[in-house]
Amino acid sequence: MSFFNHRLLKVTAALAALGIGAIASWAALDTAFHATGDYEFCTSCHAYEPIARAYREDIHGGNNRAGVRAACNDCHLPHDNSLHYFWVKARHGVVDPAVELIKDPQDIDWHGIRERREEFVYDSGCLNCHKYLQQATEANRMAFRAHRRYFSGQTDRKCVSCHEHVGHNRLGYHLENAGWKKTPEGDAP
Repeated sequence: MSFFNHRLLKVTAALAALGIGAIASWAALDTAFHATGDYEFCTSCHAYEPIARAYREDIHGGNNRAGVRAACNDCHLPHDNSLHYFWVKARHGVVDPAVELIKDPQDIDWHGIRERREEFVYDSGCLNCHKYLQQATEANRMAFRAHRRYFSGQTDRKCVSCHEHVGHNRLGYHLENAGWKKTPEGDAP
């Protein structure tokens, strides 16, 4: 075998090994991201028990005739591009468990967090599932009137600015029932 053929064989084998390794790594990461993105995993910490109860009561949590539910990743991670998705997922994967370890859940201002819901719910996630919303509401004058400014870019409002209770039915009730009272500033339940 000539030097050129031997070298070509080595390069081809190395590239094949790299390709297989990259595919296996991507598959492992994708599996891990999906396994850690549903409510069973996300709400396994004590602090998230009231959030899990509110989610299970909601239509997005499977409380519908079909039993279809959105995963936590569907709403709480951006779907605009893979890099942004992975970055936010990794950040939550570090920060959320750390906060669970160092803070008492009752010391967290859950009601204040609810008031900042636009920071934690991504329109790209909403529109990933509701991808035909614009076309569907155009056929219904009342529904389109509410969404016209959004789809024309005339507003900075987010989906959860108007649909503030989506995803977690009676969340204020569940938070207060678990002992998370209203903050002194008077955040609504």
